[in-house]
Amino acid sequence: MTDLITLLLLIFTTFLISFILFYWWASSKSYSQAKYAEILTSDLPLQRKPKETYTVITYNIGYLSGLTNNQAVKREKVLFDENLELAIAALKPFNADFIALQEVDFASQRSYDVNQVQELATALKFPVQATAINWDNNYVPFPTFPIYAHFGKMLSGQAILSRYPIELNERIVLEQVTNKPFYENAFYLDRLAQVSRIKIANHILILINVHLEAFDQPTRLKQSQFVLELFLSFSQKYPVLLIGDFNSEPPSEINLEPTINLFLNTPGIQSAFPPKTLNHPENGTYPSDQPHRTIDYIFYNQNKIEAIEWQVVTDILASDHLPVVMKFRFR
Repeated sequence: MTDLITLLLLIFTTFLISFILFYWWASSKSYSQAKYAEILTSDLPLQRKPKETYTVITYNIGYLSGLTNNQAVKREKVLFDENLELAIAALKPFNADFIALQEVDFASQRSYDVNQVQELATALKFPVQATAINWDNNYVPFPTFPIYAHFGKMLSGQAILSRYPIELNERIVLEQVTNKPFYENAFYLDRLAQVSRIKIANHILILINVHLEAFDQPTRLKQSQFVLELFLSFSQKYPVLLIGDFNSEPPSEINLEPTINLFLNTPGIQSAFPPKTLNHPENGTYPSDQPHRTIDYIFYNQNKIEAIEWQVVTDILASDHLPVVMKFRFR
């Protein structure tokens, strides 16, 4: 009996030590934190001359997983290759000056270690990339089951592509969900506000690229309040674009969440979508196959920017989100 107890204790101790070692390794970072916010340039010529109008796009590409995003399924590489081509084909006709990306992989097992930012920048001929890492783990055991669907090694985040010089690129980590257990937060992405300072002739454009909390409304509201203050800290001096995936629908009779109203009710801030049309079905950005929810936005300061036209790019299933496009000029 004593031998059996000893054996069981040995097995339990071995399992516990193995689990602790796995947890430590899996939750550890694999990328240099000094490179979590970078500005990368290619050999392509920079645009420096001013233009009459400019085009900006925000697009949560959902790591090019199409409508399978976060589903517990095995994905073949051909899916990502095809969705990359779909995204390029959809974005290329706009010849945008700036594109803000969310949920973009730099070197993740789930998307076959392809640097999706580099692929898009090369295909769309952008000379500058500003990157911001928000998910860096040796191994992410999500979705929990089946094990073959685990994300595995993760290096993912946000990015801004620009034809004009980016002078500064800052990565601001937003408030975390406080009621998650520590072991979940160890494998959860950081929610970011990526702030880039872009030089356009005699103008400085501040572009704030956000990806807000998806699952916890109180945290999302706190993040939005911070982002609003961040916007206002620039908006009197510079033209500012605040764009990205807000994970929040516009206010309505059935949706009382105040997140988007924070921005709509602040004097001087305007949405690319006319406020009265925010709940119209044609403005839906999610899900991409049957878009009926608007959760991706472009906001700007009216004292420095004039919106000329906008649209949601439909019929593109490279992601579970749709891109939003705005053409604008400086005042």
